[in-house]
Amino acid sequence: MGLPEPGTYAVWHGVAYPVASVATDAVTLRVPREAGPLPGELEGGTRRDGDRWSRVPKASLERYYKVVVTVAWQGEDFGLASVSGDEAEILGSSPTVAARLGLDGDQYNGFHATVPVEELGVVDVQEREIDV
Repeated sequence: MGLPEPGTYAVWHGVAYPVASVATDAVTLRVPREAGPLPGELEGGTRRDGDRWSRVPKASLERYYKVVVTVAWQGEDFGLASVSGDEAEILGSSPTVAARLGLDGDQYNGFHATVPVEELGVVDVQEREIDV
């Protein structure tokens, strides 16, 4: 089962890219290596993993948004932090649930665990627009 990828995204020339960093007037996009330089980028380069990065002006973005995913695990709802292969990082805030399910963390910084993707069910996916 494929899980939606949580994170911040920007649409540039009709394509959604993950946002790697944000400045006052620009965003840096993570671009697949085969895409090459993006039209209109302010600057760009190659990341250590071989993918590209492109800094583009915020004012020219077609869309800027955050994807928030809620998943169910062991009968409880959690935020989905990330997915890597067949594992996912989940986030929770309840000390009682964390103690019962063996999550790491504390009541001040939250609780987290790495769990198999196959054990998760998608409860909700929200796309929240970000003002440019």
